[in-house]
Amino acid sequence: MTIRKRKDMSNFFNRLFKREAPTGIVTTTNPKAAENQQKSANWEAKIVTPVGRRSLLIPAWCRGVSLIMQTMGQMVVQYQRMNGEGGNYIEDRYGIGRDINYLLQVRPNPLMTASELQEQIEYRKIYWGNAYVYIERNDMDDPVALWLCTGGGYDPLNDTYNIVYNGMYGPRTLFGVPSRNVLHFKNVFMTDDMYNGLPMIWVAMQALSISATANEQVLEDMGKGGRFKILVQEKDTDMSGGTRARANQNELKKITQQLGIDMYQKDAFFLNNVADTKLISQTAQQLQMLENRGFEVGEIARILGIPRIMMMEEQGSNYKMPEHATQEFLLRTIQPRIRKHEDELNSKLLTSDDFGKRRIHVCELALRRLDAKGQAEIDKLHLESGWSVNELRSQYDLPNIPDGDSHYVSTNLAEVGSEKLRSNGGGQPSQTTPATKEEGEE
Repeated sequence: MTIRKRKDMSNFFNRLFKREAPTGIVTTTNPKAAENQQKSANWEAKIVTPVGRRSLLIPAWCRGVSLIMQTMGQMVVQYQRMNGEGGNYIEDRYGIGRDINYLLQVRPNPLMTASELQEQIEYRKIYWGNAYVYIERNDMDDPVALWLCTGGGYDPLNDTYNIVYNGMYGPRTLFGVPSRNVLHFKNVFMTDDMYNGLPMIWVAMQALSISATANEQVLEDMGKGGRFKILVQEKDTDMSGGTRARANQNELKKITQQLGIDMYQKDAFFLNNVADTKLISQTAQQLQMLENRGFEVGEIARILGIPRIMMMEEQGSNYKMPEHATQEFLLRTIQPRIRKHEDELNSKLLTSDDFGKRRIHVCELALRRLDAKGQAEIDKLHLESGWSVNELRSQYDLPNIPDGDSHYVSTNLAEVGSEKLRSNGGGQPSQTTPATKEEGEE
């Protein structure tokens, strides 16, 4: 066999049995570089900061963010008008009202649907703190498109925005856009000047860093069969046959540095006979790192305002029924978002003259589309509180029925002596025969 073939076979077996070094460890034979490498291998270097989309690799955070996005994406935004003087608001399906509702409910722009726009607004509020939507208007000042912006900023001196959005023919940048043409959705946390929102992920960064670091540690331990920490110390004196040469600090330091590198590269390594080692780490089973992942669910659930049971974590949940958790989530987390969403839409798509005549309403009926039992109970309450059958059927796009416009009110209580009680024989005391006298009475 030639020398070249021997080298090739040697390289082949080295690659076959080589242990890959973890991220951040660069193998080197240079002593100075090895020293710098060892300095960087400290606990701070092990902390993982999940910035941006990397945070979605954490299961609990991914579940919570997607739950909020998809819940808001189910909402139907309606442009409504007052139905007569003293009436109620109904969806405007004629003229400009029909065009606006098409933008709000179907396709705000040629690149996305209405539900996608709603979802991306929530995503940007969580990660950027602010979501900008540019209102494109025609010569009649009517909205013709709603463009989700990829960047933006507010100028309080001129009350204008500088925005960037992706149009049909690529990115577009606009400067000095009047504030009435930009929908600005802010996170619940805002800067001191109240002009901009703060990203929710900033608040969650500590919990996410702990979770991401734990994930990295679990993967590393599972890959190596357990993480080892070794104490390198001077070898004891040999009392039987004289003394061995004592190791100085520099020699121990070099041994420790080389040992730290070799552990990631070799399955077997040589240790100088003047040093001794002792395993001081615990195994992954003793540390119970997998159970520590329960921390991330609780902390992230608190930050996002989502019950644990909705994060697919039933342990520690105090809800007797899942419906209670859903109601809590809708009431405490989604309803405030709906109100802020409505306020921004009303302030930018309507004028002060429209107040009391028109409004933008975010309808939550779609959330109960698959909850037939809950919807049936609500429908029953509506009928008992004055709704007509046809009004109820209109919510499900069902045709009216004859004599279905009558209104009923449930009356379990009635005034004493009222006509209702008299019709049942309860208004007046019934006529009874006088009691007969018993024997012995006068």
